[in-house]
Amino acid sequence: MNILDSSYIDEQTKIAGSGAWIWLLEIATPGRTTLRYANNNSDIGWPLGISSNTYSKLSITMDDISVSTSGEFPIHKLQIGDVDLDGGLRERVKVTAGLVGSTVRLIVVHSSHLDLLTPAIDEIAEVLNCEVTAEAVVLTIGVPSLLSKRFPRDRYVPSFCRHKFGGALCRYVQPDYSLTSTAIRFTTSGDYNIIQQVISGSLVSDVFSGAPGEPAPIPPPAPRARWKLDADTVFEVSGSVSNNGWFVADASHLITQSYVRVFNEADGGRAFVAEAPGASVIIQLGYSDCDHTLEACKLRNNSQNYGGSPGIAGGMYG
Repeated sequence: MNILDSSYIDEQTKIAGSGAWIWLLEIATPGRTTLRYANNNSDIGWPLGISSNTYSKLSITMDDISVSTSGEFPIHKLQIGDVDLDGGLRERVKVTAGLVGSTVRLIVVHSSHLDLLTPAIDEIAEVLNCEVTAEAVVLTIGVPSLLSKRFPRDRYVPSFCRHKFGGALCRYVQPDYSLTSTAIRFTTSGDYNIIQQVISGSLVSDVFSGAPGEPAPIPPPAPRARWKLDADTVFEVSGSVSNNGWFVADASHLITQSYVRVFNEADGGRAFVAEAPGASVIIQLGYSDCDHTLEACKLRNNSQNYGGSPGIAGGMYG
């Protein structure tokens, strides 16, 4: 047990004094800078000295703390009166999905003894939940308990896959091949979009290879890894002013004529637009994200691992 400094004891026993007790708040998130706030009308440096930390002024309130013998885990509401929509706290809440799992340190010091290295009160809790209003950020803090976890681990939701995309249960693996090139031409022919080569050694002849039994591309591809372009091969176009999006290869493609017919996944027929001369376009095989629907799982040829209900892995959508 920490021994309370005699200076704090003196302040507690005074009938009146010129100083005040100040709450200091630290919010620590792994991999990010610690946020520091003071329940005061001006910024506070503590402990005083060369290596002191600055605590920014904000209004801070918290539930009363009670003692119980029932074995309940203490949970409290911590309200931080922050109205700066572009401030560091709200931005941290946004990028960390609510600060859940971050550590909150609540410190109480006295304004007349900011040189003391040890606070009068020093408590640590974990952020369990977060609510954001126009006037404040409200954190639910306490001690996490394994007894409060949902059992069983998974909850099945109709028409929504519960698996983390690309995780151990999803098992989808995005091919690691991508191409950045200025030697690509987007055009249309009838109802199809076409990606054409514009110089020797460009996209089609060096990157795409034909299905088994088809003639080799002319000229022969360079000796390097190439994408296998079969029906339903998926790739994403990015870095383009007009052609960004997901595309799927059509079953009828002409390798010997050095072009590939594709359709747009979103609407099935959006026409390509010519690129600006020398524009750098990125083409990435496979998918980098998922909306967790069965339709998306089928497009990724991964429906056997669909984690929605009905259709649990190994079930009716295999």
